[in-house]
Amino acid sequence: MKRILILLALTAASLRAEMQFSGFFLTTDESLFTLSDKDSGESSGWLKVGESFHSYTIRSFDRGHEVITVEKDGQSLRLSLRESKVKDGKMTINGTITLLPGQRVQSVRASLFLGEEEVFPLKEGVFLHLTAERRPDGTILYQPRLVTRDEDGKESSESWPYILTPPGGEFAIRIGDLGFSFKP
Repeated sequence: MKRILILLALTAASLRAEMQFSGFFLTTDESLFTLSDKDSGESSGWLKVGESFHSYTIRSFDRGHEVITVEKDGQSLRLSLRESKVKDGKMTINGTITLLPGQRVQSVRASLFLGEEEVFPLKEGVFLHLTAERRPDGTILYQPRLVTRDEDGKESSESWPYILTPPGGEFAIRIGDLGFSFKP
């Protein structure tokens, strides 16, 4: 009996050892998640339910608690969204992304960590890079950047104007065919 308990404890420890849930991006069309290996620092990139990274398969997402369920070797494990590197530095943003022409509007919910650049896929080959920083006066500075990737994989980056808001304040911008608005 003692051997079985030790074996179960080792199995549970190996499941928890190195994987963390590091981000989500939810739209009306799809749900995307990022896992990362704590030991190597390697990131999965965006994954859908049913896709795997280092033998961990995403099974479900609890929106209310921001917890993902993964499976490895037939065992389920619930992973909470990782903590921010800075105190009170994790937030969830809700909003819309408008893709012109055709006025395609997506409803979005995503994780955002202060002081870290987050990358959100807008459409094929187009990514919004967004960094949020808390300033000494308590305001939040958002630094957006649009990155496009052509068919050959070559990337081009376009910085957008910075946005300064009070804590919890809405922010929005539109340049050319793309626009977004979010509320933390």
